[in-house]
Amino acid sequence: MFGKKKQTLPPFTLQVLTTDLLIDGTVEGNTSLYFSGPDTSVPPLRLTSVQIQTTGAMDIPTQSRTHFMVICSNIVALIPQIEVTRMAEYEYWTLGKKPFLGVLHVGPYVIQGKMMLIEDNHFERQIPIFDVHIASRVPGAHLGELHAPFTVVNFHWLYGYEPR
Repeated sequence: MFGKKKQTLPPFTLQVLTTDLLIDGTVEGNTSLYFSGPDTSVPPLRLTSVQIQTTGAMDIPTQSRTHFMVICSNIVALIPQIEVTRMAEYEYWTLGKKPFLGVLHVGPYVIQGKMMLIEDNHFERQIPIFDVHIASRVPGAHLGELHAPFTVVNFHWLYGYEPR
């Protein structure tokens, strides 16, 4: 009753990585970063002021859209462009977790960083990763490399991992 009320975040920029696209857009401050799975149904992620670029080897010009809906089960990673400690999920992503340095092979990408696991070698549907480096394994890919302080990776696309 007398506890601190969580502040509402303003809209923020979110990068959405799929197997073929990097989508930059704005989401509402209360947007939760999670993925759907075979046993759950999650509404599409709604973005505004959107830039869509290919991550593969095809040379497709960047496209701009006012609104774009992304199907959550097709998302490889979500990269919020906001201080992660301000987000509602931050405690869930860090409390009771064990940091694990390693390399994930996720879809067409190699993702390195400090993963937060419930216990050794146990991944959840959402894999929170800090100090992230993302590179494409596709020859001639337009993605180049991405660096971010934080990302959430979709376990569905995980092929395997290398502990460090």
